[in-house]
Amino acid sequence: MNRIFAALALAVIPLFAAAAPEGKPPMRVFAPVTRADENLDFLSKVPPNTALIPTAAALYKNDPAICVPSAVAVTENDGEEFELEYELSVGRAGGEFKTAVRDVYKGKAADKRLVVNFPFTLGYMFEDSDEYGDYEIRFSAKNLKTGETAKTSTPLKLEKWVRPEPIKGARKLNEAVASYNGSFDPKTAYAIFASPDMSFADSGGNFAYAMFGFMKTAFSRSRFLLSEAEREFPKAGKIQRRNSIQLFELLGEGYRLKGLDRDETALRDSMWDVATSLPRTDAVPDSGAALDILWGEFFAGGSCGPIEKIIACAVKNSGDCVRVSELARAGKPLKSEMGGSRALSGLAAISACWGLLSNYNRNPLAKKYITYTLGTLSKEDIKAFDAAVKAANAYLSSRKSQ
Repeated sequence: MNRIFAALALAVIPLFAAAAPEGKPPMRVFAPVTRADENLDFLSKVPPNTALIPTAAALYKNDPAICVPSAVAVTENDGEEFELEYELSVGRAGGEFKTAVRDVYKGKAADKRLVVNFPFTLGYMFEDSDEYGDYEIRFSAKNLKTGETAKTSTPLKLEKWVRPEPIKGARKLNEAVASYNGSFDPKTAYAIFASPDMSFADSGGNFAYAMFGFMKTAFSRSRFLLSEAEREFPKAGKIQRRNSIQLFELLGEGYRLKGLDRDETALRDSMWDVATSLPRTDAVPDSGAALDILWGEFFAGGSCGPIEKIIACAVKNSGDCVRVSELARAGKPLKSEMGGSRALSGLAAISACWGLLSNYNRNPLAKKYITYTLGTLSKEDIKAFDAAVKAANAYLSSRKSQ
C-alpha cells in the first residue's frame, strides 16, 4: 500500500482573507496535495493574503508529496477559540479507505477570515507495488462548539512515468530553472537534466554552482529521478552520460553507474576534488559560489532558508559593500585599499543584492520571501541592507557605463 506518514506542522497560518459577509459564512475544509517545501515556508514565511499552494493532481511511483489540510470560517468573531474534530482517510477511488489521521484540534482564530491550517501534514508516496489509477484523499471536520460539519475530497492519480522531452535552448532552460518552484513538477526537472544545453560548467569553463545547487536539490527531493537516469545511462548520449556521472558523483551515488570508459572514469575521479571544495551553504554565504548554490537550492526546493541567508550576506557585509562600491567607482584597487578578505566580502554582498534585485520580480515566491524576511529585520539591519543595495546599484551602474 502507498506509504503514508504524518508530521507535525504549523498551527494557524494566514493563507488568504476574503471580504467578510454579514454573519458567519459556512465552514469549509480543504486538503490540497503538493510537492512544495514540507516545512511550509510557502505558507508561513510570506506576507499576509499572498500564500499560494502549487497543487499536484498526479504523482508517480516513489514521488513524495504532502497533503496540507485546512479550514476557513471556523469562528464567528475574531479572537474566538475553536475546537475541531477531524479525520483524514485515503484509498482507491470507489474502493476501500483507510483512516490516516483522526484527532481534535483546539485553537484561537485571531482573524475569523483567515484560513486555519491543521497541526499536521500528511506525507504521501506511492510505492512500486501500488496499482496505477485514481485515488482519493477524504477530509472532514466537525466544529464541536457549533455542531457544524464540512468535508472535501481531493482526487489523486497515480500515473506511469513517461520520459519528458528534453528542454532545448539555453534561454528556455534558464526559464525552466527559474520558474521550477512554481510547480515542482519532476518531469520539468528531468527535462532540464536531459537537456543538451544543461551543463555543470558555465560558458567560461568554470563550475556552474547554481546549476549544481538546482540539480542536487531537485534530484534529492525526487530521488526516483536518479533511478530513471541510472536506467537510461547505458544508452544515453555523450552529454547526458557526462551530466549523469557528475551529478551522481556529487550526490554520493556514483557507484550506481556502470560501464564507464577511460575518459568517463577520469571525469568521475575528478569530481572528488570538486565535491570536497564546494563552499558551505549552512551559514551566511561569503562568496559568489556559495550564493549561486543557494539560488539553485531555492529554485529547486522552494524554502525560505536560502533567501534568508542571501539577505544576511548583504546585511553582514554592508560596510564592505559600500567601500567596494566607492573604491571601484573611483578606479582604485580593492585589495591594496581594504585587504583581500574584506574586498571579497564586499563583492559577495554586491552579488547578493544583485541576485535579490533581479529575482524579486522574476520569481513570485522570491518576491514573497524577500518581502517577508525584510519585515522581520531590526531597524539597524534594515539600514545596513538599504545601504548595501544602494552601493550595489551604484557599483553595477558604473560597471555598465564602462
